[in-house]
Amino acid sequence: MSEAGAPRAEPNDADALLVARIRAGDDDAFAALMERHQAALFRYLRGLLGDPEQARDLLQETFLRAFRAIGSLDQPGMLRSWLFRIAHNQALSALRRRRLVGWLPLPIGLRSAAPEPDRHAIASAHVAEALARVPPQQRAPLLLHLVAGFSYAEVAALLGLSEGTVRMRISRGRAAFRAAYGAGEDDDAS
Repeated sequence: MSEAGAPRAEPNDADALLVARIRAGDDDAFAALMERHQAALFRYLRGLLGDPEQARDLLQETFLRAFRAIGSLDQPGMLRSWLFRIAHNQALSALRRRRLVGWLPLPIGLRSAAPEPDRHAIASAHVAEALARVPPQQRAPLLLHLVAGFSYAEVAALLGLSEGTVRMRISRGRAAFRAAYGAGEDDDAS
């Protein structure tokens, strides 16, 4: 376990074995790799982007890029970190594009009527909305640490930051999340 009770991500012999099988041409091994890592990668991308559909698209792109570059992976036991780095870079590019392209709202007649969400959906939406208010430079380390289970040192290596910077961004990210989540509760009460 790492700081705050999050599980540590360490070199993994099972991942190294999968990489060796993939490099040897075993297509089933890549399917196993995807099965093993897709849920955690999806949670990270969804949390970072706030959009499940875009997260699914980037998850596919992440695995496609990983498949193409698996031969260049220097440390096969660090596959998980490598996959998260690819996903992180994909998400940052998507966030940059989002800032560059302004979307126009749909005319009222084109909007679909959605059913009333249940309490769980409202709570999940409230968490996602609060998380979306956390700046991406704080949201990424926060999600990598709390959701994906990487230690501060691993997050630092993955993002190319110092461990102190990671600790600061996670701390500020937690504070920003709490403030955004609390502000949303106040909005609901009015």
